[in-house]
Amino acid sequence: MSLLSKLTDPLFAGGQRARHRDFLEAAMASAALAAAADGPISLAERHTLDQILESVEMLRAVEVHQAVAIFDGYVDAIKDDPTGARTKAMSTVAALAGDEALAPLLLRIATALARADGAIAAPVRDEVAAIAATLGLPPPEPDGDTFLDTRPKGEAPVTVVLGNEKGGTGKSTTAMHLVVALLKLGHRVASIDLDGRQGTLSRYVAHRAAFAERSGDTRGKTLPMPVHTCITESDMRDRDEALARDRDRLRQAFAEAADCRFRVIDTPGSASRLSHLAHAHADILITPLNDSFLDVDVLARIDRERREVQGPSPYSEMVLEQSEQRVAAGRAAIDWVVMRNRLAHIDARNSREMSGLLDQLATRLQFRLVQGFGERVVFRELFYRGLTLFDLPNEGTEYRGPVSHVHAREEIDTLVGALGIAALGSRKKRAARAKS
Repeated sequence: MSLLSKLTDPLFAGGQRARHRDFLEAAMASAALAAAADGPISLAERHTLDQILESVEMLRAVEVHQAVAIFDGYVDAIKDDPTGARTKAMSTVAALAGDEALAPLLLRIATALARADGAIAAPVRDEVAAIAATLGLPPPEPDGDTFLDTRPKGEAPVTVVLGNEKGGTGKSTTAMHLVVALLKLGHRVASIDLDGRQGTLSRYVAHRAAFAERSGDTRGKTLPMPVHTCITESDMRDRDEALARDRDRLRQAFAEAADCRFRVIDTPGSASRLSHLAHAHADILITPLNDSFLDVDVLARIDRERREVQGPSPYSEMVLEQSEQRVAAGRAAIDWVVMRNRLAHIDARNSREMSGLLDQLATRLQFRLVQGFGERVVFRELFYRGLTLFDLPNEGTEYRGPVSHVHAREEIDTLVGALGIAALGSRKKRAARAKS
């Protein structure tokens, strides 16, 4: 029996089995009715469905593939027989009319799908109003709440994506340091490597496991380990089938890390389907950037003679589009952080010009600018042992070691502070505060 089956069975036991099954059918029916009302299902609608499946407590207990299959079944039926299939889907939704807890949630799920593409088309608005009437509820306000997370505040998994369509910027090093920083705070963390061919983050985690074994730290007391998954992009020739396969693999990785507080995702240094899918789930997006005008191309088209911005890059346009889709679906916008890596140790003219340019871009592209890492040998040395600066010995409250290590540790501490991760505190600290 799979882990998901073990987790699902208790929730479907006894008298709860029928209630969960009815809600699953009704949720997928209402989602399909709203999504299919204006034609084929869009990528944004698929992303919104993914977010719903991983956020609604009763749906998290269901095998993802099962839920998606039910949704697709309704969509296909509506396409083949609009009148008959729509009547059947509405009948499924009507079974939960009058349920004070589940009926409003069904309407919010439908509304989230309706808003996934941004502006709501008239047929979609009419369909959501019909769902509301079927449930005996007033239609939702055009600009009101849509889908909201049903888990306790602060317990929804936070997804941190390391993204940049250029290699060699320090994504994997940053990802591993964030993973360990969160582990050291007492959180359960999933690390997901979407660059299966290069596999830098996966090798980093493997080196860490090997070092822990050699050190006798098999229980992770000194070197805590993340729940790690490595995914290689599908090489199927059919584009739609390849996208579906990649989406399923990412869903499975999320399902295997269902009890993790954080998910840290390292993406390939190029445009890819997996990277695009990961960005759609990003609560925090970190884009490491080498401190050069050449690397700024990943953010915007620049007239290098005049040092002027001509327009956003394809990558920036993708990030802004994903952020807008999240807002349209009732979720918070992506917290985009651009991190200047490999900073020069002198105040060169080029560095000052870079600062001015990035300040302009931060305003136009709506990202936060933070200082990252310098070019230091210590990072390469630590990689082959699977260690981070957070694993090096401490004395008291301050890190003590070679001067270069001290400066490197200050840089990573500054980064973690800028991201606000340390402010979340550990589970033990939260529990202690709750008792006091």
